Amino acid sequence: MRNYSTQITDQLAGEEFKPFYVLSMTISGTTYRYTDCQVPIYFNSNVYTSIGLGAINVAYSINNVVDRINIEIDNIDSAMTGLFVGGTPTGSAAQLEQVVLNSDNNVIGDVSVVLFQGEIDKWGIDEDILKVTLVSQFVRWQQVTFSPHSASCRWKAFKSTECDYAGGSTWCDRTYTRCIALANSTNFGGFRWLPSLQNIDIEWGGESRRKRAVGYPVKSI
Repeated sequence: MRNYSTQITDQLAGEEFKPFYVLSMTISGTTYRYTDCQVPIYFNSNVYTSIGLGAINVAYSINNVVDRINIEIDNIDSAMTGLFVGGTPTGSAAQLEQVVLNSDNNVIGDVSVVLFQGEIDKWGIDEDILKVTLVSQFVRWQQVTFSPHSASCRWKAFKSTECDYAGGSTWCDRTYTRCIALANSTNFGGFRWLPSLQNIDIEWGGESRRKRAVGYPVKSI
């Protein structure tokens, strides 16, 4: 549920309002701010530059935790080309809000409605339009790990960056025993306790809960 300022709702009820989008994107440590208003908007001590924003489609999913939004941004002056093509925008934080202006083009109550908060995912650009997809940070829940758990060390290259061994030895069999012998166990990349967990029953919830599960009487304390 989203909370709306009473100052905004009063303006909406009076049918005298001018709503606009404000978009912020933090790319390579610098925050860029834009609005679809015809003039710059001053909001929260920041200036939002006027730019064309269109095809804003916000998708909130009930069954899927990953929400996303698609936005089209004008690129007639090629400003977005240098920012996206020449930078590293993927994974950068982004936020889309909506503000309401009064007759003096000031943000009413200096408050906004946050429509979406997440990060830049996919994007495509041409001479006229930048198409960018923002996703919720929950999108990381769908990522699949490509580094399986192993009892032996996962660092396949001896003396690699992950291994970080800088001694004079020329071999390693990727066992924890060898890692200790090399005085490099701090950087061991395996899960050495895994073999001890194989073929055993792991019980959760404590003895009292296990007894209830199988119908044993439990003594009250």
